Amino acid sequence: MPHRGLTSWAVSLAATAVSAYALDAFAAATGAALVATGLLAGAGHPTAVALLVASYAAWGLGLRAGVGANWALLTTTGTSTNILSKAAHDVTRRRSRGERAPRAAAVIGYLGTELAKEVPYYLGAFGAAAATDAITSTDALVFLIGANLGAAGYEYVLAAATRTLLRRRAASAGTPTRCVPERPRSRRGHRSTSTVAAPPA
Repeated sequence: MPHRGLTSWAVSLAATAVSAYALDAFAAATGAALVATGLLAGAGHPTAVALLVASYAAWGLGLRAGVGANWALLTTTGTSTNILSKAAHDVTRRRSRGERAPRAAAVIGYLGTELAKEVPYYLGAFGAAAATDAITSTDALVFLIGANLGAAGYEYVLAAATRTLLRRRAASAGTPTRCVPERPRSRRGHRSTSTVAAPPA
């Protein structure tokens, strides 16, 4: 059991590192690409702010999918793509009898990590705007819009991949168990038919 627990922590730590790197790289690339395309070059500051709010709504939906998939992963395998979420879940589970508190802790850990990742984006975007006249505050907002949309897309893909993995895992584990009860039922049916067909003593 201790070995299994250490394995789940090691897997979760590795998954967190890979996921965090992939998410940041994809979100930053999406933000930079949106600025480079010039699609929102003519947008005024109010329009950019409104689009930023909309992008946060999209990101929120992506996070909702990610949180659900993360919970399914935690309860099924004991691992997570967010090490803080796993830590919060495991600590709370030891002190709670029900499922509500561990689930809330896992959600808070997951969302807290993702919200904390927003800080470097704001510092980088508006820091660049302050450092050079070539980048405006609107450009910074456009970058954040693209980054949010990229993060939303990544969360959806990660959630879909996680659920697909869990379904395949469940199907693989369930295949032999579904075959076992079919044989006794077939035999009982054969014996029942034989009993009816047998002449009375």
